[in-house]
Amino acid sequence: MHRVFDGVVLAVIIAACGICISYYLRTRAEFNAALSKNQAATEKLSGITSEVDRLERDVQRLRTDAKAFEELARHKFGFVRADDIVIKIAQSETETMSSPQVRAVQVANLTPQTANGYTDVSHQR
Repeated sequence: MHRVFDGVVLAVIIAACGICISYYLRTRAEFNAALSKNQAATEKLSGITSEVDRLERDVQRLRTDAKAFEELARHKFGFVRADDIVIKIAQSETETMSSPQVRAVQVANLTPQTANGYTDVSHQR
């Protein structure tokens, strides 16, 4: 009877150890997955932070540098100065063979303003 009791106790101890090892391995895997997610989020945050810094520098440059503002207006939005001559060059054969297309050209006054709010050019008109 004493040997049966020892066998049952030993079986319970082995089962408890097995459960503990299984629990440890599962939580360790979850911990490693959480660490990987944390690292990925940290890298993403770093990328977003650098992008925000770059955009803030660009905004500050556009606010203070008239040349940068003019460059953006010309290249991104297609603005031209009032005294610029615009020549449209066909991009492909289909454009040259078809009837000429008339597209509106955006004209903006890109000259710096004086203290009274008018440019010398726009005030003369």
